[in-house]
Amino acid sequence: MHTHPGANELLLVLHGHITAGFISSDNSVYVKTVKKGEIMVFPQGLLHFQINAGKNGALAFVTLSSPNPGLQILDFALFAYNLTTATVTKTTFLDEATVKKLKAVLGGIG
Repeated sequence: MHTHPGANELLLVLHGHITAGFISSDNSVYVKTVKKGEIMVFPQGLLHFQINAGKNGALAFVTLSSPNPGLQILDFALFAYNLTTATVTKTTFLDEATVKKLKAVLGGIG
């Protein structure tokens, strides 16, 4: 899961199948398996993802609506930096042991 705070993203699948989706500002989830020749647009600032949905490789073209789209990867934002374990535990539904384990994997402190 990641977001681009400064741009919309457009995904065009050239080969294979990619399951893609985003979470809207009202927490509705939109997921689609995008096939060759199809597109999907991810609105600016919304959490979104793309994963290979086939047994073979997939190829896609991605473009962003700004030269400065920004990038925030959810896992790193929560677990790789100095957001304290107590804060992450209180603001998610994760227990302290899980948060510490994820911080250890991603290099976070606190």
